[in-house]
Amino acid sequence: MYIHGQFYNEKNERIEVHILIRGDRTNEVEIGAESCGINWTDDPVEIESQVSDTFDVLLKYQATVRLLVKNFIPDLFCASCRDAVVNIYREGECLFAGFIEPQTYSQPYNEEEDEIELSCIDVLTALQYGKYRNVGVQGITYKEVKENAGQRSFLDIIRELLSGLSNNLDILGKQSLACYYDGSIGMNKSEPTFNIFSQIGIHELLFLSDNEDNVWTAEEVLTELLKYLNQHIVQQGFSFYIFSWESIKKAENIEWKDLYSNKDSRISHRLIGITTDKAVGTDTTISVGEIYNQLLLTCKVEKMESLVESPLKESELGSYFMARQKYMSELISLGDGKRALRGFYEMVFNGDTDYYDGSIVDWYVWIKRHPEWKFLMHDNIANADKDLNSYFGQDGKNQQAMLQWLGKHLGAGLVSYGKVERAMARKDNSPVSKINMETVLVLSVNGNGKNSPSEAYPNVEALHEAIPYATYVGQHSGGVFSPVDEETINYIVFSGKMLLNPIMEVTGRYNDLRTKEWILMPFAGKASDSKVPINIVKNKSKDKCYYTRLFWKQQVSDPRQNEEALWDKEGDSGWYPFTDTAPEEYEFKYSSVGDGTDKISKVGLVACMLIIGDKCVVETGSGSQMEDFEWRKYKERSECSSDDEYYAQSFTIGFDPKIGDKLVGHEYDLQNNISWKHGVDSEGMAIPIRKRDHVAGAVKFIVLGPVNVLWSDITRRHPTFFRHTKWTEDAIPLLAHISSIQIKSFEVKVVSDNGKTELLGDDHDIVYMSAAQSSFCNRKDDLEFKVTSALTYDECMQIGVKNALCLSTPVGVASGDGILTLYNRVTDSIAKPELLYVNSYYQEYHAPRVIMTQHMTDIRGGFVDPFAHYRHNFLNKNFFVQGISRNLAEGTAELTLKEIDQ
Repeated sequence: MYIHGQFYNEKNERIEVHILIRGDRTNEVEIGAESCGINWTDDPVEIESQVSDTFDVLLKYQATVRLLVKNFIPDLFCASCRDAVVNIYREGECLFAGFIEPQTYSQPYNEEEDEIELSCIDVLTALQYGKYRNVGVQGITYKEVKENAGQRSFLDIIRELLSGLSNNLDILGKQSLACYYDGSIGMNKSEPTFNIFSQIGIHELLFLSDNEDNVWTAEEVLTELLKYLNQHIVQQGFSFYIFSWESIKKAENIEWKDLYSNKDSRISHRLIGITTDKAVGTDTTISVGEIYNQLLLTCKVEKMESLVESPLKESELGSYFMARQKYMSELISLGDGKRALRGFYEMVFNGDTDYYDGSIVDWYVWIKRHPEWKFLMHDNIANADKDLNSYFGQDGKNQQAMLQWLGKHLGAGLVSYGKVERAMARKDNSPVSKINMETVLVLSVNGNGKNSPSEAYPNVEALHEAIPYATYVGQHSGGVFSPVDEETINYIVFSGKMLLNPIMEVTGRYNDLRTKEWILMPFAGKASDSKVPINIVKNKSKDKCYYTRLFWKQQVSDPRQNEEALWDKEGDSGWYPFTDTAPEEYEFKYSSVGDGTDKISKVGLVACMLIIGDKCVVETGSGSQMEDFEWRKYKERSECSSDDEYYAQSFTIGFDPKIGDKLVGHEYDLQNNISWKHGVDSEGMAIPIRKRDHVAGAVKFIVLGPVNVLWSDITRRHPTFFRHTKWTEDAIPLLAHISSIQIKSFEVKVVSDNGKTELLGDDHDIVYMSAAQSSFCNRKDDLEFKVTSALTYDECMQIGVKNALCLSTPVGVASGDGILTLYNRVTDSIAKPELLYVNSYYQEYHAPRVIMTQHMTDIRGGFVDPFAHYRHNFLNKNFFVQGISRNLAEGTAELTLKEIDQ
């Protein structure tokens, strides 16, 4: 519906109102036309300032349109602020462009013509109704927006916020959108101040918060960005003006630059006298504004503690499957005599025995998934590069299928498992009250136990084809990671536990034991296909025993279905969990990279890539010391001459065994390279980030795969993780003797050494304050910044805070470093933005300032000008405009004026 009309006011100026509802012009109604049912009231149009004081960042305006209607007009009820666009003109000049305020329309129905009042809001007011990047609007999901979040310049963000609401703002289609900036603040003295918005960036994760409910509104985003620069914005028709009050107070011409077209503009300085020929009425009011002799600005810092969301964080995990299910049973008969053999036979065929040293261990599994981690399928199969969880879990059935796949292919997954042990002697019949489940990150290896270069698996080709095992696709952190001075070092710390799950030899495969004739060892010659050799194996304690694994299958794991697990006859080669009785193998003496033998303290076993912005971590040397990590410019695969060059942009995580420890079958903490001398209250493998590294931007983390390590009393690895070093006669490929690598309690955190200085007491808030001039102190302490400057070591010590990595810190787009100071062109001063803000308002509010409301004649090209100064000779004071309210029918305006501080 398109409603429009015009009238002439008391100053004989043409006032036009255009209302376009949902972009539909098919039903066009002219106000005041015969038989249209809509007419003007006596006081049809007003525009009111919503400005409270000069602390307001968005100087909002609201319009009221009053009409007389004969019929109910349901189209005027708006569910969304974009449903109905309103343009108000005076003599062809647009004074107001906005929307009918949503969900406020009401219409009486008592008289022949009822008066309705349309409450209209400008673009700056309408920003409150939308979330950043329109999260929650149909077709725009929080997950999708967060996955694509990155570092953006202030200019990009501001343009998007304003354009998003202004694209269809011009009903007549004769105007173009403009956003003028007065250049009052810049990066420094040597650069043009008009470029500041394109020179500063911030990470969008700050606005997206940790969940959809806490996403910032578009109004909050624009407010905080401009407040950080001590700027304000006002809308005049189809143009926006960004300025500082300090510019407005100057008795000078104001130079502007349009942030859209980059065109220059100028508003000449005007000093207008408040005289009787300009004034209207006698209701001028004069008051003294609020006085504050101390201002406190608190910085609400959004700290980053985790760089990457842990795939094992229980609160974030979900599952395609309803519950855990019985997956595997271990049948164990200790001993090597006839009684042990008979007990083993009874367990295989009867599931029970009275042999006192027999036991059955039932393992239960529950496959988990993390929304921000993907585990890909490989091996040149038809489903290559599909996500394992989605592929096997989409129907919520046959939970065991993914684990069977991992037992035959290289890949990764999240598995929660626990066990119930049943001793066959039945000396204790008390029920098991709880199964303790533990969630681990599983990297399947599926070694075949072979040692020769031609037979060992996984080989170079298999490891190469399986890249990557896992990819972190979330957006949990971003922004500036480098400190702002050389005294401080930030660290990325990897922590957790790692275990190399050995190949568990079996007496015979369960299916063979059930279906073939048993042949006791030793046996001369080769057994026929119809017979199975019965091997005696050893456990961790070197005790001889008979041992096998039975795998189960269950279509639906929902306990409400009461479905019993069945023997999975095809499942003898599935993935299996680590068991306490697994043997420990391969003693560690020392480790080397390449062909040299250099004593170091890390056995690197899992290769990873960490990319932040345009930088990546590269491991050099042994990778065991902090000095072995470098930040280099990241190159895409297409920019590299070979896979070796590309995958050299990686590092390894591993553990630090002591001399004499067994590498396989023993759980280790991830290697710790942090000493107390580093001043970091953390343990784990730390990668330093220094000022000179200029690390900033979005985070990408990839688990490439297991490292192809060779063992022969020492361990060696090739610089390219999936290759091996020169094979020697006694070399053993470690991966060939591993069934899987299991990682638990995995975390990647970011910490700072705080310049290696400890603080006394608790960490304080960051507060900037002005000096108090007297013992009586009227404080204004509700000022807050959500976008906050970086802090140097000295500043942290002065304020009494610990240095931290913060999402809320903006960065210089060119340097990637956190912003420390900015330049105020009006006052010719360089300081932290927080100090510039406090100083500016202290100058304005520490002394009494007169506030006057004055009614004046308001015509196009007249004396009412938002950027003019006004002079009251009797008071001997000059004033600037804080807000203007207009009555367009009368042709008058009420100006809220504030005294200019001298």
